[in-house]
Amino acid sequence: MEKKSLKGHFNPKSLIFKQILLTMRITIFLLFFVALQAYSENGYSQSARVNIVSKNIQVGNLLSQVESQTEYLFVYNKENVDLKRTVHIIANNEPVSKVLDKVFAGTEITYVMEGKNIVLTKNREADATDQQKITIRGKVIDDKGESIIGANVLEKGTTNGANTDQNGAFTLVTNPRGMLVVTFIGYKSKTIDINGRTELKIVLEDESLVLENVVITAMGIRKKESSLTYSITQVSGDELTRVKDPNLITSLAGKTAGVQINKNSSGLGGSAKVIIRGNRSAAGNNQPLYVIDGVPMLNSTSEQAVTAIGGTADAGNRDGGDGISNLNPDDIESMSILKGASAAALYGTQAANGVILITTKKGKVGLKRIQFSSNLTVDHVISLPKFQNNYGVSDGTQSWGSKATLKDYDNAGDFFKNSVTAINSLSLTSGNDAMQTYFSYANTTAKGVVEKNRLSKHNLNFRETANFFNNYLKLDANVNLLAQNNKNRPTSGGFYMNPLVGLYRFPRGMDISPYKNDFEVYNKERNMNVQNWHTSILDEEQNPYWLINRVQSTDKRTRGIASLTANLKITDWLNIQARGNADYINDKFRQSIYASCSSGLAGINGRYIDYSYQESLYYGDIMAMINKKFNDFSLNAAIGSSISDNTINSIRYDSKTASLYYPNQFSIANIVMNGSAYIEENKDARKQVQSVFGTAQLGYKESLYLDITARNDW
Repeated sequence: MEKKSLKGHFNPKSLIFKQILLTMRITIFLLFFVALQAYSENGYSQSARVNIVSKNIQVGNLLSQVESQTEYLFVYNKENVDLKRTVHIIANNEPVSKVLDKVFAGTEITYVMEGKNIVLTKNREADATDQQKITIRGKVIDDKGESIIGANVLEKGTTNGANTDQNGAFTLVTNPRGMLVVTFIGYKSKTIDINGRTELKIVLEDESLVLENVVITAMGIRKKESSLTYSITQVSGDELTRVKDPNLITSLAGKTAGVQINKNSSGLGGSAKVIIRGNRSAAGNNQPLYVIDGVPMLNSTSEQAVTAIGGTADAGNRDGGDGISNLNPDDIESMSILKGASAAALYGTQAANGVILITTKKGKVGLKRIQFSSNLTVDHVISLPKFQNNYGVSDGTQSWGSKATLKDYDNAGDFFKNSVTAINSLSLTSGNDAMQTYFSYANTTAKGVVEKNRLSKHNLNFRETANFFNNYLKLDANVNLLAQNNKNRPTSGGFYMNPLVGLYRFPRGMDISPYKNDFEVYNKERNMNVQNWHTSILDEEQNPYWLINRVQSTDKRTRGIASLTANLKITDWLNIQARGNADYINDKFRQSIYASCSSGLAGINGRYIDYSYQESLYYGDIMAMINKKFNDFSLNAAIGSSISDNTINSIRYDSKTASLYYPNQFSIANIVMNGSAYIEENKDARKQVQSVFGTAQLGYKESLYLDITARNDW
């Protein structure tokens, strides 16, 4: 009997298949936790509590305090709700519903909790008397004749009511001399006299309700969107995770007007160029300032592709990546883009190109949740140059020869591979009145469209928020860690070390396969393998397959961001806030270029580059914040001071054309240290900025606003 081994038949070698298996395993594992978690889930509306201590407080101020302490937003018609009415409320960790019962007791205002919205409506006193009950059948439609599903039909002065079905119909047993109040979000409420009728057709009119949205502005100051005197665009975190990318900022492309985002051609983990309302400098930096939870973050890069030919010391245009690509998109709650000068003025000259405010996720009161997301993306190169196929080889190197019918080889298409990116993310959220916790871990693995290009990234985030002394003191601590490894990042543009130059210039009608399979050949004189190419080796053109196999690089980054915020409530309208942040980046880049590279780019025995880069940013600020209403006027102001200390250390060893003592032995000790070698050191380069700033917004009847902002740096 012939025996056949199955070994290897079920051994997945495809990265796509491995990622699918990994995703399935993690998903099944987490389903058990999600199932258990469901039993301990409490409704938010039942656990949301507030603390309000005031002898005399206006209704408008009380609603603002409820919004600031919970996730609720109030929806109401300003003409119906008396926001200036003064009430006496003492609430010590009481549910929101009990507080609202006290506030609107004895008034015509009723409320309905719809998810995270609280809808306030106005009713009149019922004068219906108890009589013999009748059954009413009716239908609720809008002014266009469309059925309104879920409208609330209530017998006035009672709790007797019903909701309309999918056809807008309802049935209700009620008093024949009573009145019905019909309400639905987005429509004017309507009161109907029954007068013994049993069939009703009710038409509701549209109503523009006011939803008081609160947005995050400069320095983390919260303001109502309707009070802003400048342009701000807010994008939710869901938009950034709909289609994930290793650099989250590229997910913002096309989602907001006036913002241009161009991704670098350096492959996986590459940086992105973000321009808000056009370039402001022909040669300088046009990137915006990135701010995480009110604190500026490092977005500098250890090296960037800035030349048209060969980058630093003609080593090829290296893209060292940017800071924003280090963040985990699943940790982002929202992004706000400040487009105008007045919007970013609080950050001074560093915000001349605009500001992108990033609000990260944190634990929430009454919420316990485990979330797992898995994203698998496959990229395929579809836009290649259009090659002519009518003229043959000239001078042995280019396609300017005589006209001929040539065989069409897809040399360029065969060079690129399918890129596979897998991003798995796990987050845990939990919170009560005293402590709120958020934890997340994300793993990114990818292979690029150019062979040998690989990316591995790990993100770890932990955030803890605590309330003390009846919410008079709030502490918010956050730690964000990153470990990233990028192998063989492709050269960005230029000529030197770019495999696309040789690939696109390869003569038409010729098959590149012999130079793909045998990108190097044995040299008897040197007793080693050397580069194999159809023509002489040039600075700007070499065998593309030799470049991706014999120009090897590793680009590692470790990063840590730690922050602490303390907010002390002095009165209902005055808060003191202090923040501190430490941001540290450590980059290590090594590149090994084998012997037989172009003599203009490397020595006879090869080339070795060893580059270390460290950058740290320490930031701190303190602010006094005022938010007060008096009569028809409101005041939202902040005054404070900040300090920012930035330090850079770097050292680069590059053998360049000085060569190595021994061929293809890559270490600093093997570099020939003569005048042709390149050594650069940046030691304790320090920049410190101290600032004072202030902003004030004076409002009148929530319709007219005056903004004043000032800042001084030294």
